[in-house]
Amino acid sequence: MRRGAVAFVLAGLLAACGQTVVPAATTPSGWLALPDSPLGPRDAALGLWTGSEVLLIGGSNGRPCPPAASCVKGPPPLTDGAAFDPATNRWRKIADSPVPLAFGQGVVIGSAAYILPDAGAEQLLVYQVDHDEWTRVPLPSSGGYQLLAAGDRLVAYQNSDETRRGKDYLFDPRTATWSELPPDPLSAAYLRTMAWTGSELVLFDHETVPNPGSEKPSLTRAAALNLTTGSWRRLPDSTILGTGPWLTAGDQLINPTLGGEDGGKVNNWGRIYPYGGSVAPSTGVWSPLPNPPAGTSTAAGARTGTTAVYLGNHGFVLDMTTGAWQPVPAIPGDDVTGRTVVAAGVRMMVFGGARWDPTPAVVADAWIWTP
Repeated sequence: MRRGAVAFVLAGLLAACGQTVVPAATTPSGWLALPDSPLGPRDAALGLWTGSEVLLIGGSNGRPCPPAASCVKGPPPLTDGAAFDPATNRWRKIADSPVPLAFGQGVVIGSAAYILPDAGAEQLLVYQVDHDEWTRVPLPSSGGYQLLAAGDRLVAYQNSDETRRGKDYLFDPRTATWSELPPDPLSAAYLRTMAWTGSELVLFDHETVPNPGSEKPSLTRAAALNLTTGSWRRLPDSTILGTGPWLTAGDQLINPTLGGEDGGKVNNWGRIYPYGGSVAPSTGVWSPLPNPPAGTSTAAGARTGTTAVYLGNHGFVLDMTTGAWQPVPAIPGDDVTGRTVVAAGVRMMVFGGARWDPTPAVVADAWIWTP
C-alpha cells in the first residue's frame, strides 16, 4: 500500500474514534509539510518537546543577517508562541511569553517548561503547559547557566569556571527551592556540560591548557554525581574533544558529533582526535562511534527507539537500535538555513529559518520527519 493510502486509512480510523485529524501533505522524501502555524515568519524561535506537543516560542522576524556578517540591529525579539500536536496534526496558540525570546534555552519537566531567555538572566521563565500561563522563578545567582532536566528536578550549571569557581544548583519544583550541588572533583575548566543517565548526573568538561603551545589536546574529562548520596566519582578521561550534546541510550551516553582535529600547524598533536564518542558511566568505558558512510562529515544527531537528539536537518542520524547511520533526506525545495530543529520523540520537526534567494527573508514553513 502506498504511503499516502496508509495515511488516509489511519486518518479515517482516528476520526472514527472521535479524534479530528488534519491531513498532512506527504512527499517522497518522507518529510510531511505541516499546516500553516499561528506564527508568522521568523528564525531563532525556541523549540521544546513536552512529550505530546512541540512548543515554539519567540524568535525574530527581522531581516536575517548572513553568517559571519555584521548587520544593523533588527527589531526586538518576539513573544508569541504556539504548540503543535503531531498526533492530530493540529496547532494551537499559547499565551505570550512575558519577555521577548530569541536564542533562548529551555527544558521540560512534567507539565512545565523552564526557560532561560538569555545568558544574563536573573530569573527563569516557567510556562505551565496545562494552564497555558507563565510564571517566574528567581535564579540563585545570575550569569552563565545551562539547564538540564534530571528526572523530576532541574539542574542549572555553569558552562565555564575558568576565571572563578562558580556553583551549580538543583531546583525541586515540588518545593520551589534551590540547593547547591556538591563541588565537582575536576579542576578549573571550560565547555562544561552535563547529562542525566536516569540515575546519575554526569559532568563533562575541558581542562584549561596553554593555547598555543599545548603538547596534546584538552580531552574531555568526566565525573558522575549520585544525587541521593551527594557523592562524586571520577570517570576515566576520554580520547574525544566534544563535551556534548549527549543522548541517553540504555547504559550509554552518546555524543554523535562527527569529525575531529589534529591541532593544525601550530599545535599539531600527531593524530586526529574525534569530536564524538560514547561512554558507559557505570563502567567508565569509552567507545568510538560506528564508522559513518564514506564521505560523511555531518551528523544530524542520534536516536534510540523512543528518543533522539538532533543537531540539524542535514547529514546522518546514528540509529542506536541498529548501530547504523541513517541519512536525513532533504526537505523538498529546501534552501532555508537556521531552522528551529526539535526532537519530538524520535521524529524531527523543523520550523522557520531564513531564505536568501532572491532576497534575504525569514519563513514560516514547518515540516516533520519520521526516521
